[in-house]
Amino acid sequence: MKKKGFTLIELLAVIVILAIIALIAVPVIMNIISESRKSAFKDTAYGIISAGELYYAEKLLDPNGMTEEATFTFTDGAVSPSGLNVKGSLPKSGNMKISQNGKVAIAVSNGTTCYVKGYEDSDVTTVEDLEDCHIPGEIVVKTIKDLAIPSAFTDNEVASCLTDGNASLCEPGTKVTIQVSKIETQNFYVISEYRDNIVLIMDRNLGEGIPWNDALEVSDGPTRALQYLEDQTSGWEYITPKTYVVEDENNPKVYADITRTNARARLLSYNDASMVGCYLDDSNCPTWMYDNLDMSVEHRYAYWTSYAYSGGSNGAYVVFDDYGLSNSSGMWVLDGTGMCGVRPVIEIAK
Repeated sequence: MKKKGFTLIELLAVIVILAIIALIAVPVIMNIISESRKSAFKDTAYGIISAGELYYAEKLLDPNGMTEEATFTFTDGAVSPSGLNVKGSLPKSGNMKISQNGKVAIAVSNGTTCYVKGYEDSDVTTVEDLEDCHIPGEIVVKTIKDLAIPSAFTDNEVASCLTDGNASLCEPGTKVTIQVSKIETQNFYVISEYRDNIVLIMDRNLGEGIPWNDALEVSDGPTRALQYLEDQTSGWEYITPKTYVVEDENNPKVYADITRTNARARLLSYNDASMVGCYLDDSNCPTWMYDNLDMSVEHRYAYWTSYAYSGGSNGAYVVFDDYGLSNSSGMWVLDGTGMCGVRPVIEIAK
């Protein structure tokens, strides 16, 4: 008796059917696995919160109680400092903070999912972008090592002084490309070290020419230039906002000192300029201080500084093309007819 097997067409049909089933089933199964992992990690997040609440309760039994906010950091499945009683596996990264009145805030990640909870929140929520995995409302200070990236401007390298923890040793004029936001990079030069920050100046002016003061009012000082600069840099989310004071160095003062809050950039100061050997009416400023300035293009031949000369009432100084720091010459500064560009100066933590 002759045995009958499957024909080639029948085998191909079976293979096609199995392939179709696999195409349908695999994504469903993978999604189930992914959701299960998310659910398990969510339980981990709540477990950490419970451990934080227990930590606070135990501290209340201490004679001194909670004398300050407690912070725990999670790194590769370990927690620092010790003393947190968490059951099960720990997050790959993140942190938890416990306030003096027992409120708990967290931001934890397992590498693919992030859960956060603010002090006033009752539940954890998911953050889609892991770069935004931080405690709600907390200002995350990014350092120069976080933000400096290789580019054509820097010959596809990052200066070693910025990566080896010795940013204060960077020479003035060192080229740096900074990731100022998720979608934007800009080129800068190192000016100096200031406290725990590195001071940088952009390699070009931003936007349009701006008059020094508003509506012919001398007392306004550089308010329009400052506001324009801050508007142009408001999207630089990776640059930590600061409070800056623009001091009028005229004697007597022509305009009042101006305090700017939550500003991500400021104007060049005389102290900044002097740190790189750029002094008043001195043609020896380093060329990178007036990069991309062009006397033949309106509003592109100079940029404002925050410095006002103390020997007269002409007001602001500017950095000119192919010259350097100099008096902005005449009443056109004070009457609002003078137009110069703005060039951001930023400060980034070392």
